Amino acid sequence: MTPGASNVPATIPRRRPGRPKGGQIVADRATILAAAVSVIRRQGPDATMDDIAAGASVTKPILYRTIGDKAALMNALSESLVDEIDRAVAAGTKSEGDPRRAFESAIRCYVEAVEADRNLFLFVNAGAPGTEPFRRLVDRSAASMIELFGDARERAGLGRDGARTWAWAIVGALQVVTIMWVRDDHRDVDQIITDVSQLLWSGVGPTLAGPTRSSRTRAPQT
Repeated sequence: MTPGASNVPATIPRRRPGRPKGGQIVADRATILAAAVSVIRRQGPDATMDDIAAGASVTKPILYRTIGDKAALMNALSESLVDEIDRAVAAGTKSEGDPRRAFESAIRCYVEAVEADRNLFLFVNAGAPGTEPFRRLVDRSAASMIELFGDARERAGLGRDGARTWAWAIVGALQVVTIMWVRDDHRDVDQIITDVSQLLWSGVGPTLAGPTRSSRTRAPQT
């Protein structure tokens, strides 16, 4: 060795994620989840745990030990996806003062966020309704709408209590529409947004506007 030369090799082979010599796991949870998202986006919602382990360069035992089973993986990824949708909806509605425009903007942001990550959306929605991950996904998705409708109902003198029911109904409709739409793609995104907004606002809008003229002037029945 020449004087002053470093004892460190010029190139050090990088160890792939997994269990290195000595038994300590190198691949952390965030790295594996990021790899899972990449695999699902590339291969589609039918990606298996074998596919995800291979994409993360870990063994299945390490995948299960770090993340859990497929239901746990779906739950973790659904939390991340709902965060993305919530951010999109919040950004799209924060400057809207008109209730109808705010409503349409929320629908648009939701649908466009799903369209941008349709394979991941289908993967996390593969659980049957009634499962804990599904309920958590609905609750998280409905949170921003509960606040939006609560304020609108309060201004209309209706009280905030029904806002949760409205939000669940709209999220349920959006879930079904978007799941079916991303699978068969029968209309473009703008048409889907218009279809859904018009249908749902036809119930929300008149209710927020208050009783109709005929109902206000109708004589009470004896």
